[in-house]
Amino acid sequence: MENILEKLGIELNAETRLTGDSKFSFNCHSGLSCFNTCCSNLDIVLTPYDILRMKNRLGLSSAEFISAYTEPVIQKESKLPFLKLKLGEEGKCRFVAAEGCTVYGDRPAACRYYPLGFGIYKNEEAGDDFYFLIKEEHCKGFGEQREWTVGEWRKNQGIDEYDDKNRVWMEVILNKKLYSPELEPDEKSLKMFFMASYDLDAFRDFVFESRFLDVFDIEEERLEIIRSDDSELMLFAHQWLLFALFKKPTMNLKQA
Repeated sequence: MENILEKLGIELNAETRLTGDSKFSFNCHSGLSCFNTCCSNLDIVLTPYDILRMKNRLGLSSAEFISAYTEPVIQKESKLPFLKLKLGEEGKCRFVAAEGCTVYGDRPAACRYYPLGFGIYKNEEAGDDFYFLIKEEHCKGFGEQREWTVGEWRKNQGIDEYDDKNRVWMEVILNKKLYSPELEPDEKSLKMFFMASYDLDAFRDFVFESRFLDVFDIEEERLEIIRSDDSELMLFAHQWLLFALFKKPTMNLKQA
């Protein structure tokens, strides 16, 4: 977190550290001279739910979306493979047009948060999770009179749904950072993490076309749900990751 704040030139203190009740003024609309400027020179790491929503929006398979619209990056703290948005010409987001975002209803969580940043602390000494404002020189939105609390902004932008859908996946990443930060994952673990995080179609095949169901005891009702509901399949995949990588009791093995 310190590296991100340093990169943004933000010093965390009582004034810059925000809570859900903190207020700020901001509004973004096509009448601003900077409209769409924030959609260039991005470094947006995509979450599993981001990819699920966008690939379904475009009518693509997971593999097709990953190939066309993402590029891999190794996250330094966890040493896990993440995907970030692949930009187009001159560093512009390929989903932005003159009138704005062409996938706005299914835009990534990072776009929904902006102009907020979000920090997570996982020890009592450091304190609670927090927010901070990302004030960029080009952005005229901070000069607008519309006032929000952080909580109101989250609700307005649909952030709660995205955070809830990614909750178990974030637990996977935090477990890696907390319990084995220096451990370099082996090739098998990397492939498991990548498939269960991003390639939902491949994970569906893994569940239903391999020996997976001979090994794990899954209720028939749950199986029927994950056959047809991508969101539930994604959650199931992340629960499997917790079991496979960290031996968390999220799955039941069949009795021999």
